[in-house]
Amino acid sequence: MHELAPLVARLQRHRARRNPLRRRLKRAAVAALLRDSRQGAEVLVVERAHRPGDPWSGDMALPGGRIEAIDEASASRAACRETAEEIGVTIDRSLGIGRLSDQLTLDHRRRRPLVISPFVYRWPRGAEIKPNAEISGWQWIPLAWLDEPANRGRLLWRIRGVPKSMPCYDCGDDRRLWGLTLLMLDELRRIGSGSRR
Repeated sequence: MHELAPLVARLQRHRARRNPLRRRLKRAAVAALLRDSRQGAEVLVVERAHRPGDPWSGDMALPGGRIEAIDEASASRAACRETAEEIGVTIDRSLGIGRLSDQLTLDHRRRRPLVISPFVYRWPRGAEIKPNAEISGWQWIPLAWLDEPANRGRLLWRIRGVPKSMPCYDCGDDRRLWGLTLLMLDELRRIGSGSRR
């Protein structure tokens, strides 16, 4: 089981990899929100609403989105703002625990590189989730559940028509957690267990 207090201590010492080109590329930021439970530390994952033209439509993900001018080029501000917009939960830097490594992907609108910066926050005491139209559901996932090999599987994804087998977690009801979110949560899980791999 991943206890929250040791995970917080490890996250505060963790040196996340930062993409050296991040300030020159389009950027987005996400928030990994943690809380304590009987099952140990849990992370909040949202299900994106099905919307035509949205490449992340229906995906299980961390709340977040693009860095906008209002964020003053601050990725952590963007993660906080997007979390408030998407799930109605106000977080700020005082709840910040640390950050995870930048992930490089493609900006589906422009077919150019996009850097996503994940930040880790404590769940605000007494907060209630009030999702907007972009979010169709949510789920708290214990980090210990991510450790169980039985919960990890594969899905078939097509890249330019070519099928590729990708790792995923089966979250039930035909929902799968995979891709960038899987990479971020795997890093969080490794930090929680004290593992470097």
